[in-house]
This record gives sequence, structure tokens and C-alpha cells, in this order.
Amino acid sequence: MSSNVFETNEGAEHVNEANRVVRDAESDDEEEEMEDAMDIERDEQVDALIEGFGIDSDDEDEDDGALFLSSSEDDFGSDGEPIEDDYNEDYNLRDALRSAGNFKVRKKKSTAKSFYRRKVTQSENRDLDPEVRSYMSQANEAFAHNDYQVARNLYLEVVRLDKKNYNAYKTLGEISQHQGKLNQCCSYWFIAANLRPWDSKFWGDVAELSTQLGHTDQALFCYNRAISSEHKKSARFILQRALVYKEIKQFGRALEGFQRVRQQYPTDASIVKNLAAVYVEQKRLNDAINLYMRILDSNIHPNPQNKQKYPKFTWAELNILLELYVQQHSWRVAIKVTRLAARWIQGREKETWWDENDDDSEFDPKRRNEVIDKLTDTAKKAEAKEKPFELPIDIRYKIGILRLGLDQRDEALHHFEFLLDEQSEIPDLLKETGKALEENGYHEEALQFLTRAIFPEDTGEQLELVNLLGKCYLEIGDYSQAKSAYTDLLTQDSKNLDYKLALAEALYHLGEEVDSKKLLVEVSKESHKSLSDVNDELDKSAEESLSLIKSSKFIRSKTAKLTDQEKLEIENHAKRRVLEIYRRMERLEESTINGDEVAISAWMQLASQLVDMFMSVRSFFPRDKNRTFKGIVLYRRKKQMGIDEKLARVYNLYEGITNDENYSRQFLTSKTEYRGLNYDQWFVIFLQYVIYVSKFDHNTEYANEIVEVAMSVSVFVQDKNKEALLRILKLKFGIERSEASSTVTTFVRFFLISNQFSPFVYKFFICCFASGIKFWETFTNYNHQKFFLRQLKAHDSIILNKKITGMATITADLKDTTLPKEHPDLLYVYANLLGGSRSYVSSVVYLNRAYRHYDRDPMICLVLGLAHVHRSMQRLSSNRHIQLLQGISYVLEYRDHRKHNSTSYELQEIEYNFGRLFHMLGLSSLAVNHYNKVLEYHDELSEDPTYDLSVDAAYNLTLIYNINGNTQLARRLMEKYLTV
Repeated sequence: MSSNVFETNEGAEHVNEANRVVRDAESDDEEEEMEDAMDIERDEQVDALIEGFGIDSDDEDEDDGALFLSSSEDDFGSDGEPIEDDYNEDYNLRDALRSAGNFKVRKKKSTAKSFYRRKVTQSENRDLDPEVRSYMSQANEAFAHNDYQVARNLYLEVVRLDKKNYNAYKTLGEISQHQGKLNQCCSYWFIAANLRPWDSKFWGDVAELSTQLGHTDQALFCYNRAISSEHKKSARFILQRALVYKEIKQFGRALEGFQRVRQQYPTDASIVKNLAAVYVEQKRLNDAINLYMRILDSNIHPNPQNKQKYPKFTWAELNILLELYVQQHSWRVAIKVTRLAARWIQGREKETWWDENDDDSEFDPKRRNEVIDKLTDTAKKAEAKEKPFELPIDIRYKIGILRLGLDQRDEALHHFEFLLDEQSEIPDLLKETGKALEENGYHEEALQFLTRAIFPEDTGEQLELVNLLGKCYLEIGDYSQAKSAYTDLLTQDSKNLDYKLALAEALYHLGEEVDSKKLLVEVSKESHKSLSDVNDELDKSAEESLSLIKSSKFIRSKTAKLTDQEKLEIENHAKRRVLEIYRRMERLEESTINGDEVAISAWMQLASQLVDMFMSVRSFFPRDKNRTFKGIVLYRRKKQMGIDEKLARVYNLYEGITNDENYSRQFLTSKTEYRGLNYDQWFVIFLQYVIYVSKFDHNTEYANEIVEVAMSVSVFVQDKNKEALLRILKLKFGIERSEASSTVTTFVRFFLISNQFSPFVYKFFICCFASGIKFWETFTNYNHQKFFLRQLKAHDSIILNKKITGMATITADLKDTTLPKEHPDLLYVYANLLGGSRSYVSSVVYLNRAYRHYDRDPMICLVLGLAHVHRSMQRLSSNRHIQLLQGISYVLEYRDHRKHNSTSYELQEIEYNFGRLFHMLGLSSLAVNHYNKVLEYHDELSEDPTYDLSVDAAYNLTLIYNINGNTQLARRLMEKYLTV
């Protein structure tokens, strides 16, 4: 029974398995039918591509995919059997073109029938059509006689009849090559290579031609076909493919290719150079340096047991290694490596006595003998004099750059002088030397090298050279040469604002102010233009459009981070730029002080660049402005050292080499300076720029915005003096913009609180409220009255040595200060606030307190007298005549005190005040007498109309005359004093 049960279950399983196979087969067939339907449009595109080169896509027989039939006898072995294609047995032209064009390739059915079909297609044992054979014969004969056009037409006829004819396509490519049509040649050869997928050499030729024409993707496709499993045979193609990857910035694949080739040719220096170049592009400077340090170590300390081979270390390798150190800013390490390598190359390994001095006297023929003569060992002395010590000019230049990096100017110039004596043409080294000296501020020395560098005109090198010359000429004050340099630059780049600004500065110093002003106006207009949207899409070139496989655009990732060295180099470049601009501003300083508008305009253009740069630094604007400023964090890198870096570090320690420039740590800028300028200098630039913008550009709103930004800079507001100056500017702009109730009140209150009981600040408070109803209303504001009353109570509490209800908190430091019994300025201000609101009785009370101790102050007498006069004119006055008499008596005291040591200004003021007093009381005859005396001072004060009261007196006289009917006299006064 059990046996039957197992048999029944087993049979059921077989049935289920059979049904599943059937279902899977049907599903596969449906899926293939759907894929075939979806590939119709793609097939049409591929067919169109084939037909474009004379291939008929409708000649296919039942052997689907059998497109390649070879016409060469070399494709058969000695036994007559066809040679199998080891590279890609299933290769076919249609699928190759599909794959290259990013189309989906159909799945192949792995059946015995298709296997034999592929074997048959690899055989060329077939008879050509007689017509094709005839065309081929005629075409070959025409080609042999260099009749390319006839041969071309005949070969095209051949491929029309026989689309698999390899020789026809190959020869068509050769004809196009002879005719200079390289793109067409490349296309024909690409199709021919597809007809012989096993021909690695021909694939390599097509790849090289594609690379030459810039068809990078097509070149990579061909190189992939050319590379076989035989690494040595394919090494050249792997190398060329790696170079293409490097060109299109696919550095990971390029690195893999160079490493594979290096395994085959470990002593080839060019491969190591390319490998190091990829490391540099990948921001792996340490790996590149370690690579060359291992080569140096293997040469100095060869180990026979080490199977790893390295190329020979020569001056060329040392030059590359020093370049890597320069990029890393490892100045001292590079100098130590230079000594080590140079002595080994020159056979002077034992000359260690040179290390006692921190200079390069061992490479200087003038100083070298002096050091050698001091040696006590005669044998060493004789041997040292016979040893070579000269350095190649490239190494000299590199050591000079290293010494400049250590700020050792004289030592650097010792090496740079060898460039001036060099007989060969080295314009690039001369220009780079001048550039390095200019960046370090040695402009006169830089000109010695820049003036000797000669490049062909209309090149980028020449333009950079002229720009460097212009900068140096400006710095040394040779403005005529600077003018010539920047004029030439503007002919090449007429829209460059830096060139225009530099030329304007040179023209100003040459006295050509009209042209200078014109350029400054252009710079000002163009610098304020809104930036237009930049179109990142590049047009496809006509040459690239002829490639069968379109090249992709390789763009650097936006998330790619800068390395520490790149950040430091950017910071150094910015520092040099700031110092250059600041020096130019200093040259214009004297002229700006004298009010020269052209110089001021040029100064403002330069200052705006520095202000924009400073405001772009986020670290200056912390959330908590009270937090102590500790500098700016440039960068912080948290990176674990790899095994190669650790080994190199240990090796360097054994050699006595230490890396002082450890850039993996956190870097901060100085607490006292930023990019070469201390914060006091930055602050002065801000203040001066704000004042110039307000005064000369009349753009108070923009100047006010800059002040607001500066008030958010922690390093400014943490300095109380700087903060006070910024607040004064805000107060100034508030007065100019008539913001009495907001800006003026807010910022003047700051000075009142921070300078309690200061007589100067109380006078400053009164000056901040200009004439006009708006400022008068704000001045007499109840809040001001309340504030000054509290201050007055605080003063009284100090004098009486007791607390008074409602007094202000005493914040002033009064340890070394003795306050007077009555504070005249405080009483005067508070009394004026009360008088402004027509509280004359209260005003008289506080003015009497001041008068009791300061009865000879003319202003106290005047204001006290006017308070009595105004009180006498009020409806609730108890004794009008007595109050008026008291008021006039105080005004007479004012006149007596004011006349003491008086000038014409004070005398005119006295007459005007008396005229205005009698005019207010309705005593016109007395007022006219005093007004006329005011007019007598007009001629004397005509040169200073700001303080001349003649206009006010003449206006009041015309009112009196018109009221009394004397219009003719009023008209004469108006024409003489009131007409512009």
C-alpha cells in the first residue's frame, strides 16, 4: 500500500513538473514576442544606420544573426576547420551597433541549431557572386592605380551587393583616409572591424583613429574589443584606453588601467608618471608622493629579495616629486628630499655636513668652496671639490619656489638668478618665476624675469604675462608702462572690469583724469548690472556628430569636495588679491583726502571688492554676537591614514624628515587679521567706503545697509570704540533721512546711557534734532522728558548722597570724578524739553537752578529770559508785566555776556535775537531797528552764508513792511536779500 502511495505521489510530481515546464515555455515565448515587438523601432534605426553605409538589411537568410563571413584564408587552421573567436563567440554586427547605441540586445536562444549556425557563419568558404567578384577586381585595379573616385564607386557597389564584404569596407576607409576624410574613414573601418570581431590589431587601429578624432565613447568601445586575455599583447591598448579615461575624467577606470599596465612594465617611468597624474586628479597627493618616495627608496636602498621592480630615479622623477610637494605646500620636507636625492644622484651621499646650515650653499658655486675650505679632513675636502654639484634648471626653479614658500627671499633669488644665465629658451620658467615673486610682493625682482619671458602673441600665456607686467608696473609706480600693458589687455578683453579699473588708476596718476573718469563710470555701470542666466548646454560639434557612437558629456560632480591643499591655495590666492587691492588703495589715499573725485571713485571701486569679500565670510556673522571671536575655521579634515601613508611617515622619520606642514589638522585664521589685513584696517575700509558712498554717490540707503551689515560683524561690535563709530554713522543717516522718531531717538539714547552725565553728550543730543516740526515734536517727546528727569534725579541723589524715588540707575564710573552741585547742561536740556511743550513755569524753575551757579552763561540767560516772556503771554499769567520785565532783564544780561570777546557772528546773533523778541511782542519799530543792524553785517559775512542771519532778518522785515503798507521797501529788501 505504501509503495503505491509513493508511486502515485511521484507520478503527480512528474505531471506537475511537466505542466510547469510548458507554462514557463509559453511564458518565455510570450515574453520574447513582446520583446520582438518592442525592438521593431530599434531595428529600423539600426537598419537605417547600416543602409547609410551601403549595407542592405533585407538580405538576411534564415540564419538570424549570421552577419559575419570572413574572406581571409588565415581564419582556418591547418586541419581546415574554422578558428573559433576567443574574444566573443556570439558577436554580431547588429547587436554590436545596438549595444554601442545603448539599445537593448535580444536574448539568444541557447540551442544546438543556433550553435551550428554560428559555426557556419564564421566560415568564409563560400563562392562570391560573379558580379561581386567582377566589381571587386575592377575596384582593386582602380585602387592600385590611385584612381580613388572610381574605386570608391565600385567598392560601394560591392557592399550594396554583399554587405558582409570586409575587404570592401576596409579599402573604402583607406580611400577616405587618402582623401583626408578621417571621420568617414573611421566609420568604414568601424563597420569592417565588426565583420572581423577577432582582429584585435584592427580594432586597436580604429580605436586610435577614434581617439584622434575626439570620438571618446567610440574609442573606448573599440579598445574594449581590441583587448584580449593576453595581457602583454593588449598592454598598449589598455594603456591607450586608460589615457582616454583620464581625458574624460573617469579617473577610477584610468587608475585601474595604468595599474594593470604597470604590472607588465614596472620599470617604465612614463606609466608611473601617468599613475601619479591620476592620483593628483583624485586629490590623493599623499599617494602620488609615496609612489615616488618608494621609487627613491628602492634606488637608494635596493633590496634583492624584493620582487617589486621600480624605474630608475633620475632628475625627471625628482622634478615631479618636488612639484607634488609644492602642491602640498610641504616646503621643508621637499628641501630635505631634494638634498637626499641630489646627493645620491651625484654620488655625494656622505656629504652630510651641509645640513648644519639652513641654506643651499652646496649647490652654489660661490658659497660652496667657502664651506669646503673650512673642512679639517683633507681627503674629504679633495673629494668634495671633485664631486659634481650642478642642478638642472628645472630643479633650480623648484628649490627657489620652496624657499619662497618659507619666506626666504635671498635664498630663493640665488636659485632664480641661474634662470637669467640660462642659454636655452625657458620663457615658461621665467614667467612662473616672475609670477611667484609678484604674488609674494617682490615686484621689482619679478620684472627682471617677466621682461625676459617672450611668448607668441595672441596666446593665453602672453596675456597672462602682460597682466603680470601691468601689476608690477603699477606697484613700482611706472604708470606709463602700466597704461601700455592694460591698454593691450583691453584690446583682447574689452569687458574685463579689473583691466579697466587698473587702467583708470594708471591714467589718474598720469594726469589723464578725463579718460580715467570715463573708465570709472563704465566700471560702475557694468558692475551693477544683473547677472544673466548662464546656459550650461554646449553645442554639439560637427565633427562629433559624424561618430557612430556619440560621446557623453562628463561633468564633475557638484558634490565633489575640495582638498585641504586646494582650500589653502584658494585662501593664499585671495590673500594676495586683497593685499594687491589694498596697496592700490593706499596709493590713492592722499588724493582722496584732498577731495579728488576721480581718485575717490577709483578708491570706491577697489574698496567695494574688499567689502563684498569680507561680507561673504559666514564666520564673521555668528548667531551670538557676544561670543568671543576666536578666528575663522578654514577647514577640518577627519581622515584616517592609509597603510601607504603610515609606511611613508615611518620611512621619513628614519630619514630624519618630518612634515611640519600637517594640513590634516584644524586650521584657524589669526584672531587679529584676515587675509593680510588686521581688523582695524578692515574697519577703516568699511567706514571710509560708507562715507564716500553717502557723500559722493548720494546713496544714503545703500550706505545705511552696509553699516547694518557691519554692525552684525562680531569682531567689530565686540570692540566698543568700533561699535560707537558704527552707531554714529547710523545716527547720521537717520538725520539725513529724517527718521527722528525711530533711528535718531534709538541711537542717541545709546550714547546718553553709555555716557551718563557727560556734558558733551548732552550737547550732542540737542544737535541731533534738526529744525522742523517733525524733529521738534520728537525732541519735546514725553519719553525724552521722563528720561532726563530720571537722570536729573540720579545726579541729585549723588549730590545729596541719598536715593530719590524715580531716579535712573547710575552706570557711570565716578571714582575719579567730582560732579558739580548743579549740572548746567543737564538742567539746560531738561528745561528746553519742558519749554518746548509750553511748560514755561517748570522750565523757569530748573533754569533758575542753573542760573544760581552759572549766571554768566549767555545761553542760560537767554533761554531763562524767553521762558519768562513766553509765560507772560499765556492766558493764565498772574502778573504779565512783571514776568515780561524779568524776561527782558535776563535777555539784556545775555547781551552783555555774549558781547564779551565776541566776533561779528555773535554781534549779529544778538541783534537778530532782540529784533525777533520785539517782533514777537508786537513792538515793530524796535524790531525794525535791530533787523537793520543785522543787515549791516551781510557784506562782512557774505563768504560764509551758512551762519549769516541776513536772510532771516530781511524776510521778517518784509513781513513788517507789508503789514504796514510799505510794499516798495519790502520789494527792495526781497530783491536784494531773498532773490537767487
